[in-house]
Amino acid sequence: MNPSIIKSMKANQAIIDKIGGITAARTTFIRQNTALFGPKQAVSATKTIAGRFVEPGQAKPKSTMVSVGESPDGFGKQILWAPEDKSIAAVIFLNAGDYLGVMVSGVKSTDTIEFFSCTGIASFAEETKNKGAGALIGLIAAGATVTSAAFGLPQLAPVIGAAEKFANTQFEEKKVKTKRRDPFGVDPSSGHKARQEGGVLVSLPEARQAFYSGNSDHKERWIKEPGTRDDAHRPDHVKKAFFLQAGSPNKRIASADGDILIYPWDHIFDDNFGYYRLHVLLKRGSGQNPVIE
Repeated sequence: MNPSIIKSMKANQAIIDKIGGITAARTTFIRQNTALFGPKQAVSATKTIAGRFVEPGQAKPKSTMVSVGESPDGFGKQILWAPEDKSIAAVIFLNAGDYLGVMVSGVKSTDTIEFFSCTGIASFAEETKNKGAGALIGLIAAGATVTSAAFGLPQLAPVIGAAEKFANTQFEEKKVKTKRRDPFGVDPSSGHKARQEGGVLVSLPEARQAFYSGNSDHKERWIKEPGTRDDAHRPDHVKKAFFLQAGSPNKRIASADGDILIYPWDHIFDDNFGYYRLHVLLKRGSGQNPVIE
């Protein structure tokens, strides 16, 4: 592995170990990703999945993307949500070994993010180290009235299926054997609610950073007993962020302009395998926060 990559990984790991979080402004996010995964590349609106499969008579999407390193067709690391697109739909293949996750930029206060499907199983402790491939996000629809029906459009199946095949190869689902967790941090075989690792955390724009768990010396950074992933049981250092929960709407409204980060919950990532497949819908709000009297 390139010495500069090792240096970057060690520097961020030291910060995670010390304070349980790293800053995540969009420029920092892309810089950290290029250091780990390779050069960035702009993906124009016409080359996104949404741009290539726009329905006849509909306005062409304006949102663009940024890919980093090796990515399957139509997928990358960051969506740049254009103001003209009132709603967008994205499919995410979230590598459990990528602590940086994926980003949606251009979010405005009062915009809504909602997760419609959260599937997959990942492992959070294996004896071998992973390949270090980056998580993936693909913009599959954008326009005035995008709905969850976009995730089932048959014309998108081949390109999404190709990305999932890439994810199976790069994120090595076959190695998911120990400390298995679903997207909600639950062991599917026992129903155990994991507190230290597993599942998905979402940082809203007002958070301005990503948050991580801790080792056995920092149990204060674990999800509080009994492991319920609601706001009442979040670790105290996790603010302006939420965990995905089974049976929950998994829907939030941004209270600031900026970037949304979606990433796995853990504190050491290089021995993780597998991925989560997430279907996400974002909609523009009024842009006006409610007045509190």
